[in-house]
Amino acid sequence: MADLFTALLKPIFIKGAAIAWENRKHLSVFFRTKFGSYKNKDIRFSISYLFKIQIPDTNKYLLVLNRRIENQLQPVGGVYKRYGDDSLFNKWEYKPDNKRNGLDTDKKSSSDLRFMVRGKYVIEVMNWFESMQERETDPNREFKEELLDTSILNFDVFQNLTYKHIRRYSDSLSWSKYFKCYEVKIYDVFELIPNEQQKRSLIDLAQQDLDLARGFAIADCDDIEHLRLVVDGKQIARIGEHTKLIINKTLKE
Repeated sequence: MADLFTALLKPIFIKGAAIAWENRKHLSVFFRTKFGSYKNKDIRFSISYLFKIQIPDTNKYLLVLNRRIENQLQPVGGVYKRYGDDSLFNKWEYKPDNKRNGLDTDKKSSSDLRFMVRGKYVIEVMNWFESMQERETDPNREFKEELLDTSILNFDVFQNLTYKHIRRYSDSLSWSKYFKCYEVKIYDVFELIPNEQQKRSLIDLAQQDLDLARGFAIADCDDIEHLRLVVDGKQIARIGEHTKLIINKTLKE
C-alpha cells in the first residue's frame, strides 16, 4: 500500500512551489477516488489554459467572446489538446464529452482535454497531465486563433510572444449543476509580457469604441468581479466565471 501511495502521488508533488501548493488538495482526491465513494463514478475532466492580457498601466483586461456560449466574454484561451492515440486513455475507461454530460465533440474538438474517466483513475490522469507527455504544453494556439486569425491584434506585432505561467487553479470532485456530474477542473493562467510595440498596440485597442460584433471587449476588475459588462447602466454581456482567475480570485469567490 505504501509503495502504491508513493508511486501515484509523487509525480504531482515534485513540480514548482506554486503548483505543489495547488496540488496539496490531491491527497484528499487520492483517498476519495481510490477507496471512497467516487471510485466507480464517472468523473468529468476539463483542463484549460487562460491568457491574462492586461492593458498597460490600467486595471483593464482584454476579453473575447466565447465561441460556444452566446454573448459571454472570457479570457483568451481554451482547452488543452492531447496527441497520440487512445490506448492510454482507454485504460482509464475513457469517454469523450457528450451532450448529456458535457459539451459534445466534433472534428475540431475531438482531441480536447474534456472527457470522462472512471473515478479510480483520476490520480493517473492528473499524473499524466503533470508529465506533459502527448499533450499541448503552451498557450500559443488559442492566442493565434482568437486574436491574430480574427485580426483583433496585428499579426506582425504579436507573432512573437513572451509570457509566463503565473498560477494553476484546480477544483476537484465538485458537483456540476450544469453537466449533472462530478468534475475535476484545472486551469493554467499565463500572463502576456508585452514589448513596447505590443504595449502601444494594446493601449490603442483599448481606446477604440466598444463593438461586440468584432468579438472582443475591454473589461475592468469590477466588471470581472461582478461577471457582467455594463455600459450606460445596461448589461450588454455576461463574463464567464473562470475569468476571475486572471485577477487572482477563485471560482468560489
